[in-house]
Amino acid sequence: MCPVALVLLLGLATLTSCGGGHSANGDQAAGRRSPGAPGELLTADVVFAAPAGIRAWVVTYRSRSAGNGTVEVSGIVLAPPPTVAVPAGGRKVVSFAHGTTGIADICAPSRSTPPLSSAAWTFPLVRAGYVVTLTDYAGLGTPGEHAIYVSGPEGRAVLDAARAARALTATGAGRDVVAWGYSQGGQAVLAAGAQAVTYAPDLRVRGIVATAPLADLPASLTTLQGNADGVGYLLLAMIGLTDTDPTIDLTRSLTQTGRRLLAIARDKCAIDVMTASVGTSISTAFTSDPLADPRFMSGFGRQRDEILRRMAPTLLLQGGRDIVIRPSVTDRVDLRLCGQGTPVDYRRYPSADHGTILAASMNDLMSWMAGRFAANPPPATTNCARTLDIRH
Repeated sequence: MCPVALVLLLGLATLTSCGGGHSANGDQAAGRRSPGAPGELLTADVVFAAPAGIRAWVVTYRSRSAGNGTVEVSGIVLAPPPTVAVPAGGRKVVSFAHGTTGIADICAPSRSTPPLSSAAWTFPLVRAGYVVTLTDYAGLGTPGEHAIYVSGPEGRAVLDAARAARALTATGAGRDVVAWGYSQGGQAVLAAGAQAVTYAPDLRVRGIVATAPLADLPASLTTLQGNADGVGYLLLAMIGLTDTDPTIDLTRSLTQTGRRLLAIARDKCAIDVMTASVGTSISTAFTSDPLADPRFMSGFGRQRDEILRRMAPTLLLQGGRDIVIRPSVTDRVDLRLCGQGTPVDYRRYPSADHGTILAASMNDLMSWMAGRFAANPPPATTNCARTLDIRH
């Protein structure tokens, strides 16, 4: 029997287990991808325990890994009931990217118990008439390794989830997409925005919403070392990077304490790693400081630089009391995005922390999305009309 763990970290409160779905016919007509191509829908299993007014499927689809190969990715697709008319051009799609749950397959949000508990924050969007996709990311719940905090494959998984929803014709999904991500998912949707034009020209990405985003990986990993569980986040980032860089031998960087934490990360979920890391430090978990090691810092910096580029209009949402993704870090992310020519609407919520930012910003998020999805969207609201002093 699979262990159940409550995860409330750089992500949604998620109960993870080994639950499964129920078989259904994965109807693939509109938006069909050629066999083996990213976005191809592989399976679609109906979730019969979906709330009233919401249809749900656990799906698998193809995406592209950190290399050039395709990988199988799992996730969830939600849609309004068939009694709700499909508009001309298809339903708008919100492709959601979750926060940190871990790297073991049992931590995949699509395996949550009760079913769809990991998707609860997106239900208002479905009831507003949108199709919602929730990717697990490559290697989380499917074969292979989850290269956690590596931006490229995360972003592609977000875009390919929207493609897979189009292939599931029962959803009525069209080409118009807004990508929304929380924490680790903020990194993922910014990566999706940076890649959209070249990687998914068949989609119309109307906007990006990044809530408390892990956008500047080196800066956030540094500030997290002031938190009791900061070593846990740093270890996960090192695992993700070494999954894509075979020249780095992670075990050589770990002490006996670090190897114990690595074993926990491989078998359990992020909450277990963070709990076990409390009381440890860089000096007790690592043979040398990864934040001073060019091998790691160049890789972490690359994840930042690959996503802070010009993209569709972007909404940044940040809590003033967030001690996981700190406001000062997101302030600099705003400046970097503006400097690249991205229209950024940056909103701060002074009383919100890393958990409460979701509820605090939800009404603004839905209003902003409705504007981006409008037939004639208003000019993108931006706070970038100022002199920018960008310091890399």
